[in-house]
Amino acid sequence: MTAKTKNTLRLLFGNLVNNNIAIEGAKTLPWWVATLMFVIGSFLPVIPIMVNASKTKGSDFVSAYTYSYDQALVSCGVQLKTESLYDFKVEEQQLVGYHRENTSEDFVKMESLWVENKDLTPVASFNRVFEGTTERALNVYYTDRPVSGKVNSVSTLMSAITAQKYVLGTDEIYNSEVHTEVDAKKGVYIPSYIILYKTGLYSVIYKTGTTTAFKSTYAGLDWKHADFENLLDKVATVEGKEMNINDKTYVDASFANWKAVFNDSYLNQRVKTFWMNSGMYYGIYLILCVFMGLMIFLLTRGKANPNRGLTFWITTKISWIACVAPAILAMIVSFFWSAAAGLGFIVLFGLRIMWLSMRSLSPQQQA
Repeated sequence: MTAKTKNTLRLLFGNLVNNNIAIEGAKTLPWWVATLMFVIGSFLPVIPIMVNASKTKGSDFVSAYTYSYDQALVSCGVQLKTESLYDFKVEEQQLVGYHRENTSEDFVKMESLWVENKDLTPVASFNRVFEGTTERALNVYYTDRPVSGKVNSVSTLMSAITAQKYVLGTDEIYNSEVHTEVDAKKGVYIPSYIILYKTGLYSVIYKTGTTTAFKSTYAGLDWKHADFENLLDKVATVEGKEMNINDKTYVDASFANWKAVFNDSYLNQRVKTFWMNSGMYYGIYLILCVFMGLMIFLLTRGKANPNRGLTFWITTKISWIACVAPAILAMIVSFFWSAAAGLGFIVLFGLRIMWLSMRSLSPQQQA
């Protein structure tokens, strides 16, 4: 191994722990080496973000405590399947609703009126009975409204749902003129709900007996990856089991079917989120590395600073070379602590540049 190769390796690896070597490397290493370290250093902290995004599931909102949402959702699925007055089929990657007044009639496609929310059709509900009180736990709605638009949108319907509150301890819809003795803020609650619509679905879990939302599905769920034709057959059918909401084994299996629906519905959006988040953070880190080079350049402009002769290109290369060590640390930390993904590199890189400027490039240290 030649002396030049040894020196290059010393500069490449030594800069990970020594700021002076990072500065020396910026002055002596070829431009393409600094550029390569810049590209790699900016990409390393993006890896945990990519991994986290790829692991995200549409059912994450029901991965922990659900305020009996699982029991309520399964019960509504069984109710719809048993009564057989509504049916939902995936046709051309859209969920189409069908309805009939009684089982002796044929199903007819449900059409939206788009007038005063009349197209928001309540198709099923579940009441929770506890200590002698009955409260609405879940409402299931269907609409074929589009997901965009200023008036005819699902978001408009969500506002209509949350505006409809229930009297605490009952399953009665609150009416200020009828329930004059009920506190409009503390005496009401909002039940959890799920909207099945033509191009997707959306659900919100509310804390029991409150108007506080607990968790919700991600935005952008659709039916493009649905592996079934009939939604009710998918969620209510459990092999080897009869529909029985009092059978915990059946409830768990049926709820697993619902979670599979949420997961499949999120697949398309997950790909979009994966690339959007990865690209956004990679871009931020690239800009940050250039910005830190500018900061070093400005900090060394003082008349008494012996490093004022450093050009902007050299200070930029210092930043690019110095970014690798915090990038490696941020990547490792983020794998064990997902909350650090995103900001971890920014904090660690900022600390290193501050330390480098104070210890290796300040006039006091070189006096």
